[in-house]
Amino acid sequence: MKKIYTILMTLVFTTMFSQLTPEIKYPKFEVDSLGQKVIVMTIPQAMKLNNNSDLLEKFEAQDIKMKEYETLCVKVISEKDDVIAKLNVTIGHQDGQLLVKDEKIKSLQGEILGWMERNKVLEAQLANRQQVIDEKDKQLRRTKLKMVVGGLGGVAIIIPLVLKVVGVIK
Repeated sequence: MKKIYTILMTLVFTTMFSQLTPEIKYPKFEVDSLGQKVIVMTIPQAMKLNNNSDLLEKFEAQDIKMKEYETLCVKVISEKDDVIAKLNVTIGHQDGQLLVKDEKIKSLQGEILGWMERNKVLEAQLANRQQVIDEKDKQLRRTKLKMVVGGLGGVAIIIPLVLKVVGVIK
């Protein structure tokens, strides 16, 4: 209300004094009859000031919206930073697991090579034992053959001797 009163008073003073002193530069500060400080300005200056005050309200409203938007952006960026940090931890953990896996693979490959070497040695030992068994089988056959031949030869010698001793043969 004071603002309107001030503007009206300014307009009244402006019109009154504008005719008397055309060389006065506006706006200017004055003291009215009650001792209050007032500003005297032209109507275009008052309109411009009024328009600027409307713009100021709009800018302030826009500033509030921008602050809300900025807060939202900061929140989204913060959440994304948290997600990125968690993913970095997960990636680090998985990298560690990959290293452990690679080490286990190398270890198991070493064990496989060891088993393959032992298998070759065992196969060589098996082949040697088979040769020994084959050799012993040959010796056993020879021994059996000698026993049969010796037994038949012994029987062939013993039967005539027994018959001669018994008196069947003279």
